[in-house]
Amino acid sequence: MQRWLKSITPDRSRLEKHWCLRPFAPMVCDRGCWAFKRTRVIHAFSLGLLIAFVPPTPPLPLHLALCTIFGILFRLNLPVLFATVFVSNPLTWFPQVVGSIWVGAKLMGLDLTPLVHQLTHHNLWSHLHQLWAPLLLGALVLGTLAAGLGYVLGQLVWRLQILYRLRRRRSNSTLRGAALHQSPID
Repeated sequence: MQRWLKSITPDRSRLEKHWCLRPFAPMVCDRGCWAFKRTRVIHAFSLGLLIAFVPPTPPLPLHLALCTIFGILFRLNLPVLFATVFVSNPLTWFPQVVGSIWVGAKLMGLDLTPLVHQLTHHNLWSHLHQLWAPLLLGALVLGTLAAGLGYVLGQLVWRLQILYRLRRRRSNSTLRGAALHQSPID
């Protein structure tokens, strides 16, 4: 898995020379933020899933700013963190926001059915104050669940990959050993 992840990420030395990253190069290009170690990759994956559930803010790249800050602060794998955040994209925003509002409303005991029937695109902004609390609570709950599941899934996939490589290595070494012990037939 490390080889594959390294093959699809940009080279650190090229990023250090990029004009817009040059002032931040010591922080962004820190070796810890580009290491493909199990803990850094899995923690980056789960944190990326948590950040992906932050409600979308189109004019402001809030997801990317949070990834950069937390990734550098905790020295997590930045390529995995940025790639995971893109689970939240314009195609998934609507179901994500609606799901967050629904979960938040259920947890708060709110009945949003009358509000939904009154809601049109003209009066959406006037009713937005009623939707913020359920949206934020639902996003926090769903993001935490996604991060926890992502952590467990990441650990499982990483370990299965290691077991697969060990079994393949053992079978290759047994085949080589058996080939060496066979005597040629004249």
